[in-house]
Amino acid sequence: MRVFEFHTRFARRIPDPVFDGLQRHIFVVPIRNLPAQLPTDPNARAQSTRTRVARKIKESLLDVDCDPGTFHLKNNGITLIAESVRRQSSSEDLFEVEISDGQGIIDGAHTHKIIIDSIGDLGLPKKQYVTVEILTGIKREWIPEISGGRNTTVQVKDMSLDNLGGKFDWMKDELRNEHYFNDIAWRENDPGEYDARDLISFLSMFNIDLYPNDGEDHPTNAYSGKAKMLKRFERKPASFISMQPILKDILRLHDTIRREYRPIWNDQRAKTRAGGLAISEEKPTGKWRFVFTNECAKYRMLNSALCPILAAFRWYVRKDPDTGRVYWNDGFEDVLDAWRSCAIALLKATNEMYRELRRQPNALGKSITHWRSLHQLVAMRDLQRNQG
Repeated sequence: MRVFEFHTRFARRIPDPVFDGLQRHIFVVPIRNLPAQLPTDPNARAQSTRTRVARKIKESLLDVDCDPGTFHLKNNGITLIAESVRRQSSSEDLFEVEISDGQGIIDGAHTHKIIIDSIGDLGLPKKQYVTVEILTGIKREWIPEISGGRNTTVQVKDMSLDNLGGKFDWMKDELRNEHYFNDIAWRENDPGEYDARDLISFLSMFNIDLYPNDGEDHPTNAYSGKAKMLKRFERKPASFISMQPILKDILRLHDTIRREYRPIWNDQRAKTRAGGLAISEEKPTGKWRFVFTNECAKYRMLNSALCPILAAFRWYVRKDPDTGRVYWNDGFEDVLDAWRSCAIALLKATNEMYRELRRQPNALGKSITHWRSLHQLVAMRDLQRNQG
């Protein structure tokens, strides 16, 4: 038997409504105080930190593209089976947890490993918490069933069902020969830097059927609600399939903007270097990889800043009334030229809005006012260029 100490801001004990002697202890634990050597004997799966899900957990832990301190609200936390839990008399926020052989983490072992591996990370926020649930009074013979239930009852995701139904086949056909094809996950738990929902979200930003250039609606959910975008795709697949001719261009534009913003700013505003841009994200070690353009850089634009800028170039999308297929008004190279000519104005507007919103990434990505103003900026610049 081993004893572990848990420091917790808040603790609750809940008796089981069915079984006498079975109790749930709920702790809210500062991640820096989480015990490192918790056993994982009852966990049904080995832990891998190389999956896309694991990367997303770590990004949330490090407050990447999200409101600071929200990790414990978005993560399911860690569940343990233990022999006993008792409060130390010397401290109200210190508990001793006894764990016998065969007990330990039954769910959330990936979360535990990612937290412990990140403790030495310089970018780890000081105020970050994780929810820990500890079950005591569990019969030994129940452990395999509880472990299996906790780890296999995840519902099949809509994305996986859509893939099974062949709804993504047209995208696969379009991208199959691209170098980044294997970086796209088409079903749940497939490896990949991006998944089919990301592609649907990118396409949504340019979907002039759903978001006409002369309308008031803008695809803010492409940033904040990928599930909603997927539902729209399921209801109106034809409007997305019509965009097949510009799919690869959209992916290229995505990475081009996300990488080029910094050198463009530095080249054109030498007195105000890009280090002052609040929308930058620096890679602590190594470089960011831009999957769709096969390039690397030390800095990249925050996703919450990128999405409204990217969607602003929907202005250049047109639809052929005869074929129903979409195209760029004057070709994709013209779109790239438009980005580079508008970049400073777009970046300045984005940076100012970010500061106005008190540097809250989610607020920036969700601001309909910001999406609308950037779209209008691109449209105005295009009209002025044509008049000139």
